[in-house]
Amino acid sequence: MIKAVGLDLDDTLYDRNQVYEKTYQIMEQKVLATGISFQDFNDLFQQESQIEFQKFTQGIKGEVEFKIDRILSTYQRLGYPLKHEQALRFNELYLHHKKQIELRPGMSKLIDYLCSIGIELFVLTNGAKETQSSKLHYLGIDKLVPPKNSFISDEMGVAKPVKKIFDLVEDSLGLAGNEILYIGDHYENDILGCQQNDWTAVYYNVNNVTVEDENLVQFSTDQQVYEYVKNLLV
Repeated sequence: MIKAVGLDLDDTLYDRNQVYEKTYQIMEQKVLATGISFQDFNDLFQQESQIEFQKFTQGIKGEVEFKIDRILSTYQRLGYPLKHEQALRFNELYLHHKKQIELRPGMSKLIDYLCSIGIELFVLTNGAKETQSSKLHYLGIDKLVPPKNSFISDEMGVAKPVKKIFDLVEDSLGLAGNEILYIGDHYENDILGCQQNDWTAVYYNVNNVTVEDENLVQFSTDQQVYEYVKNLLV
């Protein structure tokens, strides 16, 4: 029996790419015109973000440093090196647009439904404490999920998909793995991480990634996720 439902944050609760696309468009218009499509930029940017985030997780770099370095390395790989102050401008634009993020409609309906039937909610996300906490605030999640149920890797000293972070969530909730359902958009971090602890995993495959896993429960829209979880808990 499912007693708690967990949600990933970035790309699951809201569309992170909208924030980056608005930022990139202004960079193209006012800072450095490369003529490169957002999709091509974002593909590299997400790769560099993962690389730099690992350095942050390992304590090699601080939050500000890794976020600036991911911008610099992305533009460097594209063949358009940025000056440090231009990378700072990118980050300023990102912080501005981040304040305007909104819940995906299906996720908003799902959260309302879960609250109405008394299912315990939690958020489990990789990232820096201040950054992720601010997103939860902008989305209004901090009013629905108590602070003790907001699990941020930076605070916990370990990140998904390492098994320990899932163990810590179980201990905090006082639940066994088979009593938890989790929704995430990253196959390795979210789905494989859940499987280590016997959590019920729902893969919100927002980027249409091809995954060879015949037992995988996956959906491409937030409405589909909402309908599946609602029917599962009836």
